[in-house]
Amino acid sequence: MSKRSAFTLIELMIIVAILTNVLLVALPAFIRSRNMAQNTRYISDLRTIAGAFEMYAAENNNYPPTATASVVPIGMAVYLKNIPYTARNAIGGQWYWTYNGPSLPAAIVGSLSPFTLDDVRMADIDTRIDNGVLATGAWRKPDTTHVYYIVEQ
Repeated sequence: MSKRSAFTLIELMIIVAILTNVLLVALPAFIRSRNMAQNTRYISDLRTIAGAFEMYAAENNNYPPTATASVVPIGMAVYLKNIPYTARNAIGGQWYWTYNGPSLPAAIVGSLSPFTLDDVRMADIDTRIDNGVLATGAWRKPDTTHVYYIVEQ
């Protein structure tokens, strides 16, 4: 009889169990790390976009008119030239601008629809941008599908 070397079923089951345990430990850390990177990118883009609108207002003595989601407001093409304003933002939504609204005089709106992010993640972003309270301050989450960064009150 010839002797063949191979793994036994028990050895294969042990390897699968070890890999499963490693995956169960590593996956939550990977998800947290990915979410933090997305939040950081979102915050960076938001600050850059807010700076572009403030620069426009400083040079034109007024903010541009309201524009719908993923549409560059009139006159803002030069200011948003190298900014991913029309693409999906880092947390999956779209940017749009509102000016002279009933409760928001000048604000960058981050539409989350069709996505909804948990309040823990939103609170992390709010803590890094503003005061950590989603209902007050410059960055707010008034409902489940929108977040606002108020440029001017």
